[in-house]
Amino acid sequence: LNKKMVEKGLFAKHSFRDIKHRSKTMEDCIQHAKAAAATEYTVLITGESGTGKSRLAKEIHRMGKKDAPFVEVNCNAIAPSLFESELFGYAPGAFTGAAANGKAGFFEEANGGTIFLDEIGDMPMELQTRLLRVLSNGYFYRVGGHQPIKADVRVIAATNQNLEERVKSGQFRE
Repeated sequence: LNKKMVEKGLFAKHSFRDIKHRSKTMEDCIQHAKAAAATEYTVLITGESGTGKSRLAKEIHRMGKKDAPFVEVNCNAIAPSLFESELFGYAPGAFTGAAANGKAGFFEEANGGTIFLDEIGDMPMELQTRLLRVLSNGYFYRVGGHQPIKADVRVIAATNQNLEERVKSGQFRE
């Protein structure tokens, strides 16, 4: 991203205006976020709790796909036993107590837009494998389903954990 891109109207001059900052480090972070907003790439935002990772993710989405859905998922607030059906939904009759019509998951709700996986470092290991499959193949299956569902979704993730260390220790998939 550079000044010419802003002048040509490729980015709103007042984007990220709600993110208050004074440091050069944060200004650099905002410039990286503006550049990321112009792409469809998966984005990982890292930083301590309370530093505005969620706000940054919303701005990246707003600059890129403001009229598309933005679905925010707090990965540490979902019980591990429910996580898969919440992310990917479930087919009718997939398990005892399942809704008769099945249920769309967060990925389906975000179709055409962005899914924000906050605190992704807390995602259970077995679900990381399914997420990697969605990122690499571009589709997923509902729990108990047999029909692939296209994932036209941009993923933005955030964590306050050092994922490189977690990968080295075997607690997070590379």
